[in-house]
Amino acid sequence: MTEGPPKQILLLAPDLLGESLALQLSNEESNTEVFLQKDKLTRHPSLVIWSIENIEMSNTTSIELKRLKEKWSPSPILLIIPAKVSLNPSQILDFECDGILQNPDIKLLKETITTLSSGGRIIRLSDSSNHVTSKKGLFASLSNNLLQNSLDIINKELTKLENVIILSSKNFILLYLTKGRIREIKSARSILIWIWAPIYMSQPENNKSNHNINKTYSTSITIPEKSSKAVWNEIYTRIQEAINLGSDNRTGSIIALQTLSQTKQKLLLSIILSQLDDVINRLKKDIDITTGYIETWTLLEKDIRKHSVRQLLGNYTRLLLDDKNTSISEHLINIIDLNEIDEEMPSPTLMLDSLILDKPILIEGNLLPSDDPRALIKIEILIMNWIIRTGEIICTELISACSDWPELREHLLNPNLISTRELEKLRNQLNSQRRWQYVIQRPIQLYESKRQLLKFANGGIEILLVNEPRDNDLRNLGWWQKQVTLLVEARDAISPQIQYMVKYVGNLMVIILTNVLGRAIGLVGKGIAQGMGRTISR
Repeated sequence: MTEGPPKQILLLAPDLLGESLALQLSNEESNTEVFLQKDKLTRHPSLVIWSIENIEMSNTTSIELKRLKEKWSPSPILLIIPAKVSLNPSQILDFECDGILQNPDIKLLKETITTLSSGGRIIRLSDSSNHVTSKKGLFASLSNNLLQNSLDIINKELTKLENVIILSSKNFILLYLTKGRIREIKSARSILIWIWAPIYMSQPENNKSNHNINKTYSTSITIPEKSSKAVWNEIYTRIQEAINLGSDNRTGSIIALQTLSQTKQKLLLSIILSQLDDVINRLKKDIDITTGYIETWTLLEKDIRKHSVRQLLGNYTRLLLDDKNTSISEHLINIIDLNEIDEEMPSPTLMLDSLILDKPILIEGNLLPSDDPRALIKIEILIMNWIIRTGEIICTELISACSDWPELREHLLNPNLISTRELEKLRNQLNSQRRWQYVIQRPIQLYESKRQLLKFANGGIEILLVNEPRDNDLRNLGWWQKQVTLLVEARDAISPQIQYMVKYVGNLMVIILTNVLGRAIGLVGKGIAQGMGRTISR
């Protein structure tokens, strides 16, 4: 079987870099011809690679990419950028090209050429901390080392104290003293970060990990083909990796998920993701794309919660309940309510239309296909938010069940929540926090056209506030919640007048103190000085 004609690649790069890349690519791929000049092409290229040394203006780069796309269409465009750029990843993703690599090695470049040639996409961008910053001297390096070493010592001490709590759960005096020591150490860590973090974060990435800068990518997207199925497979893989890294609470508030042990947290979130995968595949196969699927999704969403509880607890796991050997999953499914509606959950069509119906998604006024990196990241965040909030609904009901079934606590919850007092205290805190969010925080967020999304990031769960029109939700608020928005509106209306009044009173006080009292004191002092002079002369 004879091979087809070699594929031709047009490489636009500085002379020395272009010649080096052309030589390596030609050696690596015997069936590839790399040309540095378009005049030497014998046919339309299968790929256009543009390597630039620096990006001064994003608009200029965008315009040039559009020209290349129009001239060499339908050939894919691969953009190669240096390790240090003055743009953040979100700005770089606005470049409309099929692939973007930041300071790649020859192996990654070869894999990217293969993927793009088969109709896929690849994005590899380093963290925003790699951006060009001002050079720092010895003090910067010393401050970074001090911060890192101090945090390592504090984390080791916290780990030891947490082990003490687990081993001495029945010794209340030692437990009380240990928890106090943990609070002191955490306060010291907060002060340390407050003092040193601004200095540390202002340093270039080179001072932190020179050996890792070119091999670790904060934005890594690989889509083998431009289809909704390939997009979902990539999102599924990315979310599963994020779940495996951990789900530490970094929201600044209490979440129900933190009541489960770390193993149970990962297991529950992975189960929900797997259940969502089954539902999406089922909807793509069973639902006619000309009809709506939201009604079916609403029913399947409830089934996802029930199946997640069953898989989390196990179909054959049993515990004593009223001196009877009872199946945990079956009993809990019968007593807990999994039909709760989270009002902060976005419409399911935002995350499912692109994956099921292959519809474009609206981002900043532009309709983008699901395989566009910006669309993929937005869909991923929406799915993360749905998974975390679904887990919150399930965990809230499990906490209530554990309150009535003490034997279940040891099997499901963190060791420190086995105590009835600790569990009830946590439940009260969760209920108070929910009421505060419902009555105060949610009306303010609706009035400010903000939505709070939860996402996985760096081994934890974080909050992401996004701007979107929420006028319809604002109109449906209750009477008390509307009064909160009226108070915010009144504050905005009165604030400028109060500021003007304070400024006016301040200026008036300055005039009185300087022109009236100041002069009067000066005249009195002058009179006293003159009187003292006459007395001395006599």
